[in-house]
Amino acid sequence: MTKKLISFAALSDPADERAAELLYTAAFPPEERRPWDGIQHPQSPYGPQLSIIRISYPDSAPRFAGIITVWEFETLRYIEHFAIDDCLRGSGIGADALRAVLAASPKPVVLEVEPPADDNPMAVRRISFYKRCGLQVLHHPYIQPPYSPGLPAVPLLLMASDANIDPAMAEKLLHRQVYNHVQEAD
Repeated sequence: MTKKLISFAALSDPADERAAELLYTAAFPPEERRPWDGIQHPQSPYGPQLSIIRISYPDSAPRFAGIITVWEFETLRYIEHFAIDDCLRGSGIGADALRAVLAASPKPVVLEVEPPADDNPMAVRRISFYKRCGLQVLHHPYIQPPYSPGLPAVPLLLMASDANIDPAMAEKLLHRQVYNHVQEAD
């Protein structure tokens, strides 16, 4: 595939905000997402550490291609959600966007992914995609705490751009800062 010219910007256009919300709710089940109302506004209740970014590529005019939600911490950058518009999947735009984020990050990048399973070939494909983009599975048991009461915890894997990152430290940071969950062993 030829490399696409990817650009990133804050969501500012109402049409893009609507497209981003539709993509977000279609791409992630309720147990793997937070309420949309809080993340798309500059005064997000999650603070300045969380931002939602519009992924676009040039067509005749820059075209909405997807979204990425990113948390900035002192020791790492956490990609909470990454989704490309269905009609653009397989075009190379997602790989180019993720590689650009990884290349621009001055610190390790971490994300969560569903574990591979025979009954979930998409999880296997997703892990392979992330590996091709430069991420590695951190072999550490990991459970995503529930986003809100009534939702289940979700067993996931952590992947990172740096194999030397301490997975227990990353888990502790994500649980405290992203999910507002303090582990009892703390």
